[in-house]
Amino acid sequence: MPTAARLVGAIAFAIVGFFIFNAMLPEYGDDTVPRFLLPLCIGAGLWAGWVLCGKHAHSVVSGIGTGLTAGIAQGFWILLIMSFVRMIEQSLRRRYDGPMEAVVDVFTIMFDNGVMFGTTLMAITVLGGSVIAGMITGAIGKKYPR
Repeated sequence: MPTAARLVGAIAFAIVGFFIFNAMLPEYGDDTVPRFLLPLCIGAGLWAGWVLCGKHAHSVVSGIGTGLTAGIAQGFWILLIMSFVRMIEQSLRRRYDGPMEAVVDVFTIMFDNGVMFGTTLMAITVLGGSVIAGMITGAIGKKYPR
């Protein structure tokens, strides 16, 4: 059911997703940034804010906890989907001997991406943005309960 907290959470975490995208850009250097990365970060933020944070944030304190949960989930899904797309690209180049090797390689690629993007700037962006977005969502959830 749509609520004000869900709407605000979705918007707030979409903004966090935009900042996550900007924090990822320096790690690409001269490489081409994937075209799907910005919509992925914003879409994951919309999902995390609507489903995870907006549904459970009923005060500022609960907003902090649900905001952190939503932010970590947002980062996880961004890494997983990026890795899955990379695996599909590599499988179209016939890099794998079988489907099981491709599925296992998703997690290897995900780990490599996590190491590449595991910077202090990224941690501050995800954790700080999630706490702020969660607090805002929690305040709206308290002011406008279901």
